[in-house]
Amino acid sequence: MSDAVLCGMCNHNEAAEKCVVCGIDLCEMCRQVVQTEDISASHRVKGISTEGALGPAQKRRTVCAKCMAETDFIDKDDHEPAAAETKTHELRKDRLKGFKQPKEGEVTEKVGDLAVDLGKITPDIRGNEELVRQILRDDYIETRVKQYETKIRPFTRAEDLAEWDRILLKRYRPLYTQSDPKNGSSAVQASRETALALGNLEEHVSAATKAVASAREVLTEALKVFGSEKAIELGQSIVYPTCNIAALTGFEPKNLAQLDQALSYAEAQLIEQASVVSQGGGDPLDLESRALHLGSLQFLATEVEELVKICCFESLSTGDLPVKEMAFYPEARTPVGLGTVDQSRPVLAFFGDDCLPILYTVGRLEEEDLAPGIEITGLGNAGHELVRLYPAGKVLTSTGKAIKGIRSGIPDLIVASRSCYPLDVIGQAKKAGIPVLATGSAVSVSAPDLSEEPVEKIVGRLKEAESLVVRSVEKAADAVAAFFKDFPGKMGKVPDPAVIEQGAKKCTGCDACFHVCPNSLLISTALKNAGGASLADLYDRCLFCGECEAVCAEEIPVMDCLLAAATDKVAADKFRMRPGRGPLSHLEFRDLTFGLVLGGNGPGMVSLLGCGHYPGGDDELADMAKELLDRNCVVMTAGCAAGDVARKLDEETGKAFPENYPSMATLKGLVNCGGCSADTHIMASMYKFAQLGGGISGKANFDQVADYSLNRAPFAVIIWGPASDKMMAKASGFARIGAPVVIGPSGFKFKRMLVGNKYTRDDWTMYDGIDGSVREVDPSPPHLIFPVETKEEAVTMALKLCFTTCALREPRLSTIDNYTEIHQKYFHSLPDDWTYYLRSPLELHVMKRMRLLKILRDEHGWEVERTTANRVRNRNGELVTMDQYIDNYGIKQGRYATMLKRLIMREAVKE
Repeated sequence: MSDAVLCGMCNHNEAAEKCVVCGIDLCEMCRQVVQTEDISASHRVKGISTEGALGPAQKRRTVCAKCMAETDFIDKDDHEPAAAETKTHELRKDRLKGFKQPKEGEVTEKVGDLAVDLGKITPDIRGNEELVRQILRDDYIETRVKQYETKIRPFTRAEDLAEWDRILLKRYRPLYTQSDPKNGSSAVQASRETALALGNLEEHVSAATKAVASAREVLTEALKVFGSEKAIELGQSIVYPTCNIAALTGFEPKNLAQLDQALSYAEAQLIEQASVVSQGGGDPLDLESRALHLGSLQFLATEVEELVKICCFESLSTGDLPVKEMAFYPEARTPVGLGTVDQSRPVLAFFGDDCLPILYTVGRLEEEDLAPGIEITGLGNAGHELVRLYPAGKVLTSTGKAIKGIRSGIPDLIVASRSCYPLDVIGQAKKAGIPVLATGSAVSVSAPDLSEEPVEKIVGRLKEAESLVVRSVEKAADAVAAFFKDFPGKMGKVPDPAVIEQGAKKCTGCDACFHVCPNSLLISTALKNAGGASLADLYDRCLFCGECEAVCAEEIPVMDCLLAAATDKVAADKFRMRPGRGPLSHLEFRDLTFGLVLGGNGPGMVSLLGCGHYPGGDDELADMAKELLDRNCVVMTAGCAAGDVARKLDEETGKAFPENYPSMATLKGLVNCGGCSADTHIMASMYKFAQLGGGISGKANFDQVADYSLNRAPFAVIIWGPASDKMMAKASGFARIGAPVVIGPSGFKFKRMLVGNKYTRDDWTMYDGIDGSVREVDPSPPHLIFPVETKEEAVTMALKLCFTTCALREPRLSTIDNYTEIHQKYFHSLPDDWTYYLRSPLELHVMKRMRLLKILRDEHGWEVERTTANRVRNRNGELVTMDQYIDNYGIKQGRYATMLKRLIMREAVKE
């Protein structure tokens, strides 16, 4: 037994055979036998042990347990099918060959003498090779590519900008106003913070969907009429025509086909973010980053819409106008207000966000030579779109006060399309006896659908004051023309003064109306004439939201009572504005860049946007515009805010408010760009500042543009009106590119703000772009989206938000001067943080320097000798020299700095 060979598996029993695969000795207990049929590959057996008699073409082999499990026993040399299987296996091993990113150095482009590896600078170069090459050829030089880590991200995905978004969200933390997530939402199972972020993302998906759908509608119509090769030409004065599109896609569309490509990208990204919402959870910061991305996509979509309107529908644009003629063009002759309408003539009113019904209907009325005999008007955004297409048009009200225009009984027919504003236009029109013709594929109202009926039948029903749906905008236009060609007489019913007495008798004084009124108006007291404000007084402060009527148990038509009591005010509701002029010229942006970013004495550019539906007086936006213009700001506006800004007349000269200021983007300039979609031209400012001031490419290079704009461009936005999803997404879009936003007057109704904390000093840092050191900087801008409640707070905060970390001396002097002065004007004291933004006594206005230095000496402990600050208090409270202060706090004037680590200058370049 001592000479016996032991089994290599159990090391106990005597071995009897060897494994035919690996040669290990096996005992009777450990051996295994595999039987295979030597017929075809499909008969092979692996891992099954069999015994017994062998049949034809069968083989039996002794193996160990390990080889039994791992070995393929088919004799591949003897069988053709086995060879084929090997080939198939090899092919499967290469199934991802065509999907893989190119290896290092496989796809390159020469920039000067430097070979740039496109795979390194682009997240996914596949399919984008030529586009990236073109961007490098057009926008980059060898020195710039060598200077820092270049990134080009064509067709940018949300995750491509996650780094930039996280930088913003770390400094400007999301603050939610909801105490709890809404019940029944898709976020029920998520954590509270995640649920709130998810709810915010849902709102942004909703807003972006509306913008993308609107853009798709007009683009599809243009493609049908003009074809894909229709050129996109904005005029000789426009150099960067498609900033929002280029920043995300990497190309500037030259025709409708390329516009379609850009919009298809936005649609795909929108679906991707919507799919994240459907998952019902996620990382809160990732969800917020995606919400910011949707804000950017909304502006891309509105840019597509604007380009189609200008290039295909002939909406007003100054693109070909000589610059010397722009200062007072277009003339401020567009009537605004209910009192501008000649009610002795037939009146047509448009309502909604769809411009196609306006285009087709006005065109049809002009063809029939009916337009000159009709008062053609618009309620809200429809009015602003109308006057860019039809110079004789009139704007009745803002969108938020559309009920006032309807219940006034002025229109005889309303053509309505889909709208971002929730209004029962048919229900309100019925109370005034006005028929509504709802049209467009996306319109959804409760009314008979006569889309398939002949025009004659449609017109007959309209003349009976019945509201209808006709999907085809062309057919609806034919019906409108036929209606006015054989006009049945006045349809709208002006409120009868007797309604006031009837309402007073029915009123029980329950004050349900008071409790739902956004302005807390004492309606029942005024209705009964029981002292205090009269109904005529309440008219000026009423939002005409209709909430009071909705809760009135006695069904008193409160809106009619207010209008009947203020007939003189309705008649006096007459103002004038400039219609929207479209995009700004290259020369204007060039001068602005030097006047605001690289020098000059203006505190900044402030944009006023909104829907005209806010607590307070109708003229709050006009008051804010005047305050800012008087302080040397550039004021831009679009949408319903443009009409509200115009709600002032010079009592001495009779001039309209806009006539007192040039219609150019210059200091003390007041520019109306157009309807709601036209604020995309305002957004373009942020890209152009970076292109002109920093020489930065605006193509697929969003984060570098944003880094420049946030820290160098003095820009702020005031959104005044309802906290709609549309306005929330616009605020996010502006904030992401570095344009801080003030929201009000009910700012806390917005679901999410982005708020900085000036006392958390670790949040306020930047990289020195030359040596890479981390620098503490002043808290500027202090917030990205900030709520206020009064117009005084709004203009004060807007000027404060114009502070930028890398501002040069003259612009900062202007901002400090205006911020401290307006704070004293409205709040009777210097702001508690004004010293945070001061880097030198030379940044104090020369006429106020002595007084402010005295305050710095007496109240802040600075050592001051006449106009010289010998030692100052730093943020730690220590007395240091001014040189030491500048060395340790803030960015030296003209010094390159960045918030993105990849943009720090490379050592090789510095050497």
